[in-house]
Amino acid sequence: MKKVFVYDPTAKDKLSSVRGVGRYLQILKENFPDWTFTNTLHAIRYTLYPIFINPFFNFLQKPLTMRRLAKKQIAVIHDLIPLKYPSHFPAGIRGNINIFLNKLALKNYDLIVTDSEASKHDIINILGIREKKIKVIYPYLPRIFTNLESKIQNSELIDSTFLNLNSKFCLYVGDATWNKNLVNLARAIKIINVTCVFVGRVFGEATGVEEEGFPTARSGGILIDRAPAGVNPRQAPSLNHPWQKEFRQFLEETKDDKRFIFAGFLPDSELIKFYQQASINVLLSRDEGFGFSFLEAASQGCPSVLSNIPVLNEISGRSLKGQFLKGQSLFANPENPNDIADKIGEVYFNKELKKSLGDKAKKRGEFFSPKKFRKEFLNII
Repeated sequence: MKKVFVYDPTAKDKLSSVRGVGRYLQILKENFPDWTFTNTLHAIRYTLYPIFINPFFNFLQKPLTMRRLAKKQIAVIHDLIPLKYPSHFPAGIRGNINIFLNKLALKNYDLIVTDSEASKHDIINILGIREKKIKVIYPYLPRIFTNLESKIQNSELIDSTFLNLNSKFCLYVGDATWNKNLVNLARAIKIINVTCVFVGRVFGEATGVEEEGFPTARSGGILIDRAPAGVNPRQAPSLNHPWQKEFRQFLEETKDDKRFIFAGFLPDSELIKFYQQASINVLLSRDEGFGFSFLEAASQGCPSVLSNIPVLNEISGRSLKGQFLKGQSLFANPENPNDIADKIGEVYFNKELKKSLGDKAKKRGEFFSPKKFRKEFLNII
């Protein structure tokens, strides 16, 4: 068995463990326990570590290395959204230098793995990489989402009274960057007049610091959640940063409105409960590399309203071999709050449609299996 070395940024940066890179490392560790996960690059020896995987090739950060470390090197590029939309993600002088250096460093990698055909298309067009050097390997969910023992009993349901929720609520899980399209989502929620819970570390940070020093999330003044253990409570996001322009506008749209509940970070065991009880999962992004929340929701039989963009058509199974198929989700124009509101309302107020879409989404989720994930990674190894 060849020895595989995987760079793990979460060993030094605990914040990355609750972001997308943490999720991806989680499924790599579950599927390949015999691989070596470390952030000690200087410990690599050419003869001892013949394969090196960078699981989060980030063009905006300083390159991990400018030289070849192993006989075979694999870079995982999840998406190129900051490079694709530079006006919404201004890199600055240092960022542009890092982009230039990373393009040079990428030449030392023998293969690029990405999460979707849509991302592969961007890599070819933006970076000019040859198609044969790129391999699409669909990621999968951590075991807790499919483990039968994770099914929640009635006694373990989320406390709706504490969360100030009605019996129905929409659920958004993710970040708050421009591509997430939160302003249009907020406007749609107001139009259809429903409750929406927002889960993600950024939604806990944005509301300030309590007496104990932990950032909290609120809805109409109601305390919802605290930051996870290991997260520096003082590292709240700078809302003056150009990348936060859309988020600032979103916070203004939702200020003092009890229809918007910020739940902050939730561990998977709690997140599963929210998916199981939500009326609908919403992901109305302008662009994505994959769209994990669709798959997470689908695993729990929760239907989704998605934006009508190529990657979400691909992941949901709506677009197969160039054809659009009826199926697992409803799709909305991400730039039209009225259309988003209409699609949310169709599911939110229709119990039969909710169950039908939820069942179909769960069936689609079976396409993304750990067996396929392991087999395709081992094939490139």
